[in-house]
Amino acid sequence: MIDPHFLHLLFSTASIDRWNDQIRPVDFVELDKQSHKMITAWLLGRIEEEENGQRIDWRKLIEYGVSEFMYRAVLTDLKPPVFHHLAKYKKRELDQYVKKEISSLIDDRLRVRFEAYLESDENEIERRVLHAAHFLASRWEFGIIYDFHPSAVGVGEIKQKIDSEVEDFLDLTGVRRLEMGIKSRNFLETCAMLRFQKRWAKTPRIPQTSVLGHMFFVAVTTYLLSLEYGACDKKLYNNFFAALFHDIAESLTRDIISPVKYGVEGLDELLGEYEKEALEERLLPMLPPYLRDQMRYFVNDEFANKINIDGRIEKIEDIEEMLTRYNSDGYNGIDGALVKVADHIGAFMEAAASIQNGVTPPSLLKAKESLLQKYQGFVILGIDIEKILKGIEKS
Repeated sequence: MIDPHFLHLLFSTASIDRWNDQIRPVDFVELDKQSHKMITAWLLGRIEEEENGQRIDWRKLIEYGVSEFMYRAVLTDLKPPVFHHLAKYKKRELDQYVKKEISSLIDDRLRVRFEAYLESDENEIERRVLHAAHFLASRWEFGIIYDFHPSAVGVGEIKQKIDSEVEDFLDLTGVRRLEMGIKSRNFLETCAMLRFQKRWAKTPRIPQTSVLGHMFFVAVTTYLLSLEYGACDKKLYNNFFAALFHDIAESLTRDIISPVKYGVEGLDELLGEYEKEALEERLLPMLPPYLRDQMRYFVNDEFANKINIDGRIEKIEDIEEMLTRYNSDGYNGIDGALVKVADHIGAFMEAAASIQNGVTPPSLLKAKESLLQKYQGFVILGIDIEKILKGIEKS
């Protein structure tokens, strides 16, 4: 079972400030940056596949990305320059420290994948895509800081260093497209802006997570659930990115709280129709044409169990069939019900963490109790979700 303490460790990145030694017009946190990075990595990787004929091992890229997230969650107190210096000269010692810190929180399946990441070659295409995405996401954040006060001490040097690091990845087709083009860059910009949309509107919370950070936490949780039940490679890829993009429409509509969305008769259906129209008219045109159908598959009916054979999409009502009949790459499946469970685990974590931090508005208490009641005795694909939620509450 997923260790609730491990989920708390990952969620703690919502409290890790970035650029906190700089004059900032807004706060930046690590969870949001990791989300922006993985969205960028998806775009870069898919462009490499389609336009450059490069084969990407997506399971490896996801697992490397999750491993880097775990690594950063442990090393919370190191500023990036210090971290990169130590990674260069004391990598083995850092690796051993991180392994020791997480050893009691992860099972053998995840441990094997984390160790594979530690032993991997930085020149592998999956590592290079992730590194490029990291620098591009960091540069986006720093661009706001630079524009806010470009004459601040050291700011010019930091900008020059980040720009030079991005330049090292110009051999990647996607990086060149982002440097020269507009549409793909606007797609990433639209996604990045979700860090400014806060979850649980009008509800005080600590930490106050964003839609962007929530999407990544749900994606990682979906990955962990998929790994636990033994999802095939294609479903693991689809599940992760369907979860990562599941709230992308909120970049066009804003986060609408559940009491409003479901309390007004017919509003949920109307919003769903509006989101689909906005997706088609405003978001999809920013993507290369060959990625638009895949994005539609990820985000339309995002919580439905689906298979996709030669472009023909079929919904599967019984989630157990996704394991017994459709758990092979040829079905190109998405476990939408699993994404929904992960979404609720993310919401439960947000409520439980704030309550544990002493901020307990009635709406959070009600939401936590409602989710505990909803998942009482609930098991999906052999995974006991009630046990995970109760573990989060107690840990």
